[in-house]
Amino acid sequence: MDVQEAVAEGTASAENGEVKRDGRKQFSMGPGDILEGKLIYDGSVHADGKVEGEVRVTGNIDVASGASVKALLEGANVTLKGQVEGMVTARDKLTLGKNARLSGDIQVRRLQIDDGATLNGHVRMGDFEHQASGQ
Repeated sequence: MDVQEAVAEGTASAENGEVKRDGRKQFSMGPGDILEGKLIYDGSVHADGKVEGEVRVTGNIDVASGASVKALLEGANVTLKGQVEGMVTARDKLTLGKNARLSGDIQVRRLQIDDGATLNGHVRMGDFEHQASGQ
């Protein structure tokens, strides 16, 4: 979805290339987009292209079915539908869609794996230890 389509829906607005939905920021990549390096973002990310490196967000990460990701991913809720290689941390829930291919270790509170998805790696589940600020 491009910015103009999001604005036309009425629930979103565009500002500085970001889409805001219900007051929350979302960075969206299209199928031809490439992200190489490190992204630390206060919002959510939708990846439908190629990502290599590291993506850490306060919101959610959504990897589309055509995406190719070789990166460390960290977000509140992570939904994978494409091919992902790397460590994944979901502070709440990790969802692997039916065509998802994940190769890497994961740390999650909750895990949902749809029929047809593959996961190769170590799984660590449970509550996360929250560090007190100032340590």
